[in-house]
Amino acid sequence: MSEILETLLALQDIDLKIDSEKRKIIKKEEEIVDINKQLEELKANLEEKKHNFEKARLQLAREELELKELEEKLKAAKNKLYSGEISSPKELSQWEKTMEKLEESKSSLEDSVITSLENAEELQEEIQEKTQFYSQKEKNLLLLLNQLQEELETIRKSISEKEREREKIIASLSQEIVSTYEELRRKFPDPVTYLSGETCEGCNLTIPLAAVKAVRKGEELVRCPNCGRFLNRK
Repeated sequence: MSEILETLLALQDIDLKIDSEKRKIIKKEEEIVDINKQLEELKANLEEKKHNFEKARLQLAREELELKELEEKLKAAKNKLYSGEISSPKELSQWEKTMEKLEESKSSLEDSVITSLENAEELQEEIQEKTQFYSQKEKNLLLLLNQLQEELETIRKSISEKEREREKIIASLSQEIVSTYEELRRKFPDPVTYLSGETCEGCNLTIPLAAVKAVRKGEELVRCPNCGRFLNRK
């Protein structure tokens, strides 16, 4: 019976390692999802910067065109005012007021053009800086992503090897013992545990003296009457 217990312990050890490897896979996959999310955010942020720059560039172009049209109107108004064609004081006053409004609009628009130009230049510089930063960041993330994928592949190969080893161990055990073991595995990560004095180390409860003696003799498979685990002597 001690050989069967040793085999069960070996099976349990393999299962614990497989469980550990599967947890690693979950963690690696979560890291991969996070990296892909970061890459998407980097791309989205850069696209947003470019979109904002394009909007600023178009606004600047509209304001420059508007300023050009305004300057042409102002030039036409000056030509009209100083051409000598206007003789009526009232009409002359109206044209002077028109020129004043045009001058005010021109001054205000010139300020807007300067502000828009500065904004566009700042955005362009920011895009250049961000592009370099994002490029390096993306490179680092892609390297990390590649490394994680390689690690995942290594872990999966390790699991496959352990599962093959597990099949060999199971083949050496009776179907009844395997079924009991698998049933316990659905409840506990350690279907096989040790007897410490008169206490099961799995559930930390005292077991009957008869069961303690049977475990110590090692002549039969003994299960804890409390939790059902297979008991092994130390």
